[in-house]
Amino acid sequence: MAMGAVSCRRQVNSVHKSRTAVLPSSRGLPYELALLIPRTLYTGQLRDTLDAILRGSTPGLPQHEPMFRLNVVYADGHLGDGGFSGRHLTAWRTFRLRLLVDTAQTTQLGVARDVAARPQVEVRATAPTPSQLAQMLGHEREKLTDIFVEAEIEREIVALSRRHSQRVSTELAAVEPHARVWVPTGLKATKRGQHFLWAGTNLVDKDQNYVFYTYPWDGHPLSVASLVQHRDSVMRVNIPGSQPGQWMQTARMDGEPLVLPRARTINNVLFLEMRGLWELRAGPLGGPFVALARVDTARQRVIVSEGFVYSPHSPKRPLVRQMEAAIRTLHIDNQATN
Repeated sequence: MAMGAVSCRRQVNSVHKSRTAVLPSSRGLPYELALLIPRTLYTGQLRDTLDAILRGSTPGLPQHEPMFRLNVVYADGHLGDGGFSGRHLTAWRTFRLRLLVDTAQTTQLGVARDVAARPQVEVRATAPTPSQLAQMLGHEREKLTDIFVEAEIEREIVALSRRHSQRVSTELAAVEPHARVWVPTGLKATKRGQHFLWAGTNLVDKDQNYVFYTYPWDGHPLSVASLVQHRDSVMRVNIPGSQPGQWMQTARMDGEPLVLPRARTINNVLFLEMRGLWELRAGPLGGPFVALARVDTARQRVIVSEGFVYSPHSPKRPLVRQMEAAIRTLHIDNQATN
């Protein structure tokens, strides 16, 4: 009996592998999403909720740039009666990011991967009535956007694993032995400091930058105030401006730093994520940044991996998201973290 069960599992796994192997490549621009919904539902409160979520501003940017490039595709009928599989929807079947919204007896937010293409993420949101759908989606807003954003960041990481700057990894290893990071190949300029590395493109627009630094841990949980204080101290020493009295610092309004903190668990490691705006003290420059900080209890220090962007004339979302993927690739061998 046991041998038969093992054989069955092997056969199922074999079928699954053969099925996924023949799936076509998914299509769609970065952060482009297809919303499939019956025409009669895309109205009123539900439409307002969906638009607020999917067309809402990307967090941490100085101006409005929508979270996603949205395509609204009307389905004929409902999920249960085949209305989402009509001939006119065939072109959207292999779209990389798909959100299917409909009424049904159960309230749920279901996620499936690689349904008709690879890579692909499909979310099905259902509830008994349009108002309940709107309420559920509003309540699950962060979870919903995270599903799609994380999928795109994973795709960016795969691309970086195939093509990245080896020079920056080499420079990082000189600052932090046995460390590597995958950043875009355009980051060619570098600067080393004490427990510090900067790498950047040095462009006047669409400028991307990576920063790594560490500082002693005081034994307390990470806090925004502490991270901002150390960030400004590190940047003042290592990223000065061209004139005396100029250096990079965290932007503030009424004395409060313009940052959005969030605790994140990535690959089973706890981070404090910080999105915000930077500015050049006594200068005209500025832009968005995103940083991940974690505690290295073995060495009693805090490790920070950060990306920041200067792009006054071009959209910043794709540049920031690519750097967000890059900072997640930081890896230090034999590193005990908490």
